[in-house]
Amino acid sequence: MIEAIHGEGTIEKRIPAMLRMFGKYGIDIRKEPILVYPTLHYQNGGVEIDSKCHSGVANLLVAGEAAGGIHGTNRLMGNSLLDVVVFGREAGIEAGKIFKDIKLSDKMNLDHVVAFEKERAAAKIEGDVTSPKVLPRYTHGNKEFEKTIPGATK
Repeated sequence: MIEAIHGEGTIEKRIPAMLRMFGKYGIDIRKEPILVYPTLHYQNGGVEIDSKCHSGVANLLVAGEAAGGIHGTNRLMGNSLLDVVVFGREAGIEAGKIFKDIKLSDKMNLDHVVAFEKERAAAKIEGDVTSPKVLPRYTHGNKEFEKTIPGATK
């Protein structure tokens, strides 16, 4: 519909990278319809912040992907770079203003880390895999991932 509405050559002019990407797989997006899910363009959720990156938790400043952002909790994912640059700077400025007034508890320690390592040892869990694993490692040479793709390993 893009070329039907805006004229022949519009796709080559406006989204050449996408044309090449699909072309690698034998798909001509000028002729074949491509299903698009607009909901995938949104990041739902995140920590709610004010214009200076303060969350509802004392001394917790949030910016970038972790923040629902000043745009609301349903921001466009394309805004993440804007969020991290602009609001990362704001968070840094705010942290500089409040850090000297923060009083740390004398009760703070890392006992929970020691307890976790003991639990891992008792369960005979070995290895250096970070947990929780937020995203799998989608890279070449990852045999575990390549097994899930037909024809990926030769």
